[in-house]
Amino acid sequence: MQVLAPLPYFPRLPGFGRWSALSRVGQSEGRDGLNIRYPRYFSPPRRLLFDRAWRAYLRTLNGSERFFSPDLIHAHLAYPDGRAAVDYGARLGLPVVISVHGHDVREIPDSNQRWRALVAEALVRADAVIASSRDVRERVLELGVDESNVWDIPQGVDCARFTIPSQRRVGANGWRLLYAGRFDPKKGIGVLLDALHLLRRNRRDISLKLVGASADGGMGDAFRQQVARLDMTDCVEFCDAVPWAAMPEIMAETDVFILPSFYDSFGIVLIEAMACGVPVVATRCGGPEELVDEVTGRLVQVGEASSLATAIEEVVLRYGEFDPVELRRRAETFDYRQVAARTLELYESVLAKRKTSVS
Repeated sequence: MQVLAPLPYFPRLPGFGRWSALSRVGQSEGRDGLNIRYPRYFSPPRRLLFDRAWRAYLRTLNGSERFFSPDLIHAHLAYPDGRAAVDYGARLGLPVVISVHGHDVREIPDSNQRWRALVAEALVRADAVIASSRDVRERVLELGVDESNVWDIPQGVDCARFTIPSQRRVGANGWRLLYAGRFDPKKGIGVLLDALHLLRRNRRDISLKLVGASADGGMGDAFRQQVARLDMTDCVEFCDAVPWAAMPEIMAETDVFILPSFYDSFGIVLIEAMACGVPVVATRCGGPEELVDEVTGRLVQVGEASSLATAIEEVVLRYGEFDPVELRRRAETFDYRQVAARTLELYESVLAKRKTSVS
């Protein structure tokens, strides 16, 4: 397997956040036994000329067959990755599988009719489309994809890493809430902070840790200001983004995981928390509805701080009803080994179908 991950070109200039970080990435690297190449393409900021981005991607792909001879192309995201892949696959006579991850079939199509057409063209031309949730599947079908070409394969979790800790002092020194993800208003962090403020009116034994980073690599200055304004600096901790390998330990140290997103196509962090035996509170925002019920935690409406506060307090008060073993059993159905087996089955099906049609 070879991995191509096109990156925007940016000169080596300091002080431009993630753009400067991208400029320091090499042309290739080896990771986990895989060879990953990072071809550069021209990408104006703020999605200028976005309807041409797939052509820039395609130029980075052309000629890649000199380095390896693939049997199948698997693109992640419908646009621009998938749109470039279907053209590249057509030129080489190779089948193309596209995994969609949420925003590529929601935000992009809803933003612009031209972009919607490009997303739809990529998905319709693909040999198969992987949908990670019912919400994503419905959006894919709305874009005109034949239902027989849509495979329901969730994202995977390494349940060998995310495990129930041998000892956990639940609520011994107060109740510990955790959020992990981007410091982005769309993730509902502001609503979560308002909910915590409501909770703290009646009980002072609840604290919150926020792990992540802003899109520009910052630490969420707006949310820090909100914490100061609400006088909660004593109970809210901001942590910079950590390596994925450090997350199991962080998950295992929490009592309740919170995902207050305005939209989330799946919610893999919810599965990681459940694998550690941790109950979760999430919003009805697309993907969590498939993962969260009365056994694993609570679901609330998007953007409602009072409902979120009530749900968190209910989980705390009824904590003994959440069986860590059952939470982990639910999570194990998403173990990445099962996901990998299902994906391999898809590859074999696509290749067999292509072989039959050619013969």
